[in-house]
Amino acid sequence: MMQGSSRTIINLRILSIAIRNTFVRDPTTIQFLFEVSRSLHDSIDLSNIKDKENNRSAHLISRFIHMVDYGSECERHLAFLVQCRGAFGSMSEVKETVVHSSNLLAIKSRRNDISCVIFVKSCIACSEVTIPSIPSHLKQLNLYLETAEVALMAGLVSPSDGLVDSALRCLNNVDLLEGSRMPKDIDGFQSVLCKFCSLIVMIPGDIERGVTSIPRNMFSILSSLSWMLPSMKVKVLCALILTFAALSQNNLLYHSIHDEVMGNDSLFYGDQQYMQELLSFSAVILQSLIDTVLQEPIQAASGNLSLDACNAIASSFEACEGASDICSKLVETAKLSLVSDNKYLQSTIKFLNSRELVQGEGLKKQENNLLCESVV
Repeated sequence: MMQGSSRTIINLRILSIAIRNTFVRDPTTIQFLFEVSRSLHDSIDLSNIKDKENNRSAHLISRFIHMVDYGSECERHLAFLVQCRGAFGSMSEVKETVVHSSNLLAIKSRRNDISCVIFVKSCIACSEVTIPSIPSHLKQLNLYLETAEVALMAGLVSPSDGLVDSALRCLNNVDLLEGSRMPKDIDGFQSVLCKFCSLIVMIPGDIERGVTSIPRNMFSILSSLSWMLPSMKVKVLCALILTFAALSQNNLLYHSIHDEVMGNDSLFYGDQQYMQELLSFSAVILQSLIDTVLQEPIQAASGNLSLDACNAIASSFEACEGASDICSKLVETAKLSLVSDNKYLQSTIKFLNSRELVQGEGLKKQENNLLCESVV
């Protein structure tokens, strides 16, 4: 009987060939490849989990799980994923694949009957139980948001709210420094937060907690993360500004695909208190955006961030004196940092002129009330 590295090499080869080009549908083949995968997992040296061979094993096992297809036997497929979660507990990549596959299974099975709702809840529960065992808080955050979106697609508002709350708690624990001087995976972090902002548009507002409770909590957590660079924070604040602009529309840009999930445009149609809450917190976000731009120590970066802020403001707010003052101030900051023929600067000024948001006679004193009238 083969032992050690020889057995591992052969198992790697078997798995690599079996999942190369096609889905795995035969139950006997699935069981055989599962045993091969478990043998690979059990041969891992836990003292050197980042070893290249171990990473290859995790990748192949993840690929195998992804390629398994039980067709219409959704319950059997979910049972397989639960089995994989238990068998490959030391492989983070495999557990991520289990979550992705469970969420995909929920989407595939979506039908308008009670049994489907129960099954989708089971898929979401599988994902929700698996996510906390993944070491990376950033990956956890992304998976919580993905699962929350799946819950919304199935019309499960309450589970979706719970997953969003878990995502916010996870956000509070994200640390991109990980012992280094500079944050790692900045683009990935910003991308996840922009995805979060996009999801907020579809989530029905909670009257008891406040219709802006989710973005308020996000903003509060982001403000407490000492490792966040000004450039990172500006990107997220711009996304929040645009989110509030989207929420203020009489007809939202997009909705959950489930008919029973009402958007805020239906829940709060004509509600002036709802609009006032959006405007009030938009003012807080806007002031923080301006302050953060001015905190950027690198001159060229400060100029580009000023233009990012200008474009977000011009895309979100109606032309008025307050918005014009802010944009003019940010343009002047950009002009001090960038050459006059900078293409981003010129295109931003052109856009602001088209929106009538640049003053011709210099800056006026900025008032405490940053917003006037309403979001576009």
